[in-house]
Amino acid sequence: MIVNDKLEWKIIHWINGPDKRGRSPRGELWFPSKLRYAVNDTPCNGASHAFVVVGEKHHVIFCPYTMSSYSVPSGCAELELATEPREFRRDFMVGLVTRNWEEKQKLGLPADLDTAALVLKLLGAEVPHRIMTADGEDQRSRGGKEVAKQLAKPVKRKGKRGDFLAWFLENSGSRPVREAMAHFGMTRSNVLSYLFILQKDHGIGYSLQGDLATVQLPEGVTDPFLEEAK
Repeated sequence: MIVNDKLEWKIIHWINGPDKRGRSPRGELWFPSKLRYAVNDTPCNGASHAFVVVGEKHHVIFCPYTMSSYSVPSGCAELELATEPREFRRDFMVGLVTRNWEEKQKLGLPADLDTAALVLKLLGAEVPHRIMTADGEDQRSRGGKEVAKQLAKPVKRKGKRGDFLAWFLENSGSRPVREAMAHFGMTRSNVLSYLFILQKDHGIGYSLQGDLATVQLPEGVTDPFLEEAK
């Protein structure tokens, strides 16, 4: 079931273990031998619903129940043998992923939150910025760079740097790092590098609290893209 041009909702037929080339759990052949499974450590042994983030040669299967993801080639058995679900309930799945996000964080369990953020973004849903611990929300400061007294030079609006800053400013200057990763297709290191460059080259400060990044313009600057800004 196609959700949009980058996201699909499928029933994946998992077979656990490494020795499963062309065979079902009972041992009989059940599909052409040229098909090969790509995932050994599966979220379950049997059928389950999952999201498929569509790529060119590789796709990412994301299990919303275990919050685990698997990068697989386009011709693998998991995708070739996937079947169509009867329905897709967007609001229910957004709620499930969001609840599992917080639960995994509270318990300190492994979860691919970067892919979860991408899936939520593709669903048009809000990406959680809270980092939960057993004691509640993690409000610890995680660093940043101080804003300069004045704008060192304006930011070119047409370009990746300008798009990056404008996207942050659309939400009062604050965005979850994982949402930025999903929105721009960046790694965490890329996002932090862009924030650092904005401070280094333009004097625009930023702070990190939990997973939330906040940019700060120099005092008196309302539009960092204006050529006449100083």
